[in-house]
Amino acid sequence: MKRRLFFIILAAVLCVTAVSFATELTWNQACTKKTSSATRLYVEVDGEENLIESSMLPAGTYVRTTGQTREGKTGISYSVNQRDPLYGYINGGVIVSAAVTITLPSGRKVTVSDALVRSRTALNLYLEMEYGESYGNSATYTDGNGNTHEIGNESALEDLSKINGDMAYFNGLTAAYIANGAYTKTFYTDDAGKETEVEVRYMGLARSNVVIDGKPQLVDTWRLKWETKAPEDKVIAVVDPPRGTGTVRFYAKKSDKSLILYHVKSNRVVRVVSVGKTWALVDIDNSECPRGYIKTQYLDFYPNIPMAYRGAKVSVNGYTKGKDTVHIRASDNAGAGQIDEFKLGTQMSVYAQNSKWAEVDIGGYHAFILSKHVTFDEEPAGASEAAEAEEPEEDEPEDPEEEAGKNETADGGATP
Repeated sequence: MKRRLFFIILAAVLCVTAVSFATELTWNQACTKKTSSATRLYVEVDGEENLIESSMLPAGTYVRTTGQTREGKTGISYSVNQRDPLYGYINGGVIVSAAVTITLPSGRKVTVSDALVRSRTALNLYLEMEYGESYGNSATYTDGNGNTHEIGNESALEDLSKINGDMAYFNGLTAAYIANGAYTKTFYTDDAGKETEVEVRYMGLARSNVVIDGKPQLVDTWRLKWETKAPEDKVIAVVDPPRGTGTVRFYAKKSDKSLILYHVKSNRVVRVVSVGKTWALVDIDNSECPRGYIKTQYLDFYPNIPMAYRGAKVSVNGYTKGKDTVHIRASDNAGAGQIDEFKLGTQMSVYAQNSKWAEVDIGGYHAFILSKHVTFDEEPAGASEAAEAEEPEEDEPEDPEEEAGKNETADGGATP
């Protein structure tokens, strides 16, 4: 899967398609459908069997269809104030074309959104990027039927410097894919000794989530092998950022002046491809990024060996189903930084636990979670034994949130 994503991304970058960056001048200018009249929007809500009525979409709202239908309604995505797309369902009968066909100076006919021809600057930029020609200062365009229409003169709704910056980033991303490789080949060995190449969704020190025969599943990490030049005691690592930062920079090259591909969160577990005194080449299991470099000083290294754990799920008051989420932290301290949050029922591997904290692998992180949010699975056949419980230190400060009886905010969702 990751290999396929790489080729899709690489093809998009090399072709410099309008979809990737330059034509995302606005949501409207990239849409070829819109609503002909005001219509009721319906949305999906967790726990509800039927669609729920929401707001009204005004006439002329630019939309894209998702290909989904439900209860006789058409799935769409739309944008409000040019922000990230929202999703819902509307009456498909109000969806009409927002496309116009224009004839370029070369005689070539192309189809664009009617929102695009409102801006001469935007239209010319699109045509130049996509077809290598433009209208220049022409105030009109000719459609596919030979009719002449006026081109609007609104300012381009995206700063050209941002577009150029996006181009530079995608060019740098392409170079990183070529130089570092897109992914790390990884193999799973089963009880019979059979090796199978797998897609890694995320790593853990004890268990990792991989795709085998098209199905994601948790497997013991020690059963995985991957291409690496690192010493045996440094083939896997946990990100340990400078104090107070929460992330480390993930570079395209062994230089802090090179392109920053990503900001990797604290406590992320990564596969190590090679390691030197200053830099380590790692794979962070992110399909948007190739392999890249993290400074060695910001990584805690481990050998890939069997580790004691017990399987568990995220819970609140013993419940493992519901809409609530629970935070994980960088260390077993109420003042430690929050890394991420996970829904009830999310699987994790527990190394050690006392009355207050549990040390876990969860969702690609090696981190800590309050023990009250841990519900153990039934012990499966052949599972590793749990590490022995540890007593809390006597001088460990009480969690003020726990004292207040709160399950939401910092470390947990609302009580089911």
